[in-house]
Amino acid sequence: MRITATTRRVRKNLAAFAVTAALVGAGTVVGASSASAATTWQAMDKVCKSYTDADGVTPMGQICAEVQKRVTDTGSVTGWRGRVILSPVNGYGMKPTTYHWYTGEPLAQVCTGGCTMKTAAWTSAWSPVQTLNSGPYKVQGEFSDGSVWDLHASWGRWQTAAEKCATYAAGKVCVRYQVRHYRDIPQERSRLTYTPASGGYIIPQSIKVGSIIAGVSTSKTLNLCDPSCTKRTSAYSATVTRTTPNPAGTNENEYYATGTFKRPNGTTSTLKAAITG
Repeated sequence: MRITATTRRVRKNLAAFAVTAALVGAGTVVGASSASAATTWQAMDKVCKSYTDADGVTPMGQICAEVQKRVTDTGSVTGWRGRVILSPVNGYGMKPTTYHWYTGEPLAQVCTGGCTMKTAAWTSAWSPVQTLNSGPYKVQGEFSDGSVWDLHASWGRWQTAAEKCATYAAGKVCVRYQVRHYRDIPQERSRLTYTPASGGYIIPQSIKVGSIIAGVSTSKTLNLCDPSCTKRTSAYSATVTRTTPNPAGTNENEYYATGTFKRPNGTTSTLKAAITG
């Protein structure tokens, strides 16, 4: 979407939660193999958008954001890199300015010292490799008429923002409230996990992800008894995901995940993991 100075607006979302969770324990990617392992770059995501002038008709060209992942010979992902591809037409100019990965670090310049306005097809160099994977690659810039653009590609690893666990004779059950960005869309999910004790089991009933924003409650529930309730005697997990609602400018919101299950003694239990802000 082309953004002009008069139509630009700030989109409020839960990016801060994802960044906070990502920076706790930030470092090399979990599961990364040794430096001696062979690596290859593989396609991960590519997003392209065509733009028109203010009349909504005259083409200005196309811009693409592309992300690749670095994969070892054992299948571990050890890094990501991004670039921008410009295809201006009809004499219009396009200039990329900065990019970032939602890691909490400062914006970085696409070109050292700044890019020049491009009026012909142009592809940037790949960005330096990043390893936090806390979010997608966002690149932004401007057109020759002064209006601005931005594009997102790829998605971040799910980050746990809140967790609640309980240990029973039947084993350990955890519910996690998790967040990530899928391209430019903030997402949240509830994840229920079960680690059985010897001879133990649970019967999962449902999981829910929800929020209370400015007094308005919304949620999404997954019925785990469809088509029937199942006794789980081995390691088990289930998730339900939705797009994160807009925070609506208040600091008294609650975002939560719940999981309900039945234990061998017939008791129905619910665990809830939540954050406020």
